[in-house]
Amino acid sequence: MTGRHRLHDATGILLADEFGDSVVKADGAAPTDAESGYVPGGLHVDTLNARQYVNLGTASSSDWSEIGGRREVIALSGTTATKTLDAGDSGALVILDRAAGIVVTLPEANAANVGVYFDFLIKTTASGSNVYSIDASRTADLYYGYLQLSSGDEPFNTANEHHVFFADQSDDDKIVMGGSSNTTGKMSGGFFRVEIAAANMLVASGQLRSDGTAATPFA
Repeated sequence: MTGRHRLHDATGILLADEFGDSVVKADGAAPTDAESGYVPGGLHVDTLNARQYVNLGTASSSDWSEIGGRREVIALSGTTATKTLDAGDSGALVILDRAAGIVVTLPEANAANVGVYFDFLIKTTASGSNVYSIDASRTADLYYGYLQLSSGDEPFNTANEHHVFFADQSDDDKIVMGGSSNTTGKMSGGFFRVEIAAANMLVASGQLRSDGTAATPFA
């Protein structure tokens, strides 16, 4: 393995491969996504904040995920009308905080992404006919699982105000909360998870707030 190891220098690189790409690097800052020069699976140590990161991307475009630390929080608000998540975001809490609605696109449900998951919290009710939509990246990726819709602030034991909807497992590739009414769960307080369980398989579970006669958010 002669020639594949380098001593620490001003770059912070502790170990590099034969092409000069970093295998282990240590400095006083968190790494930045989309940088080149890091091997897939390479490590970055932030010595100032005592955190470690692994590159889930490629040598030409890094995608960093913190190891064993606090999970990422992705707050979507303001002008953010769309957001595409990738496997490197797995485990993140995604906060939906835009009255004008947001469309979130998930990573492909393929064998390499099995186990990738996201939690979603609706912080702000989508206004008017606007929607929060959690979309598969392709029509072949279908939803399984369920979402429970509860109306307003009614107590849990009020049977007429609580409904459970299951994905039909045939053509549901979106969770659409909103539209012209509050019946599909676009109100603040909803919390749910989506996980890639197998190729073409997205599993949803959680609770949404609605108003009026609840209707399925799966579409």
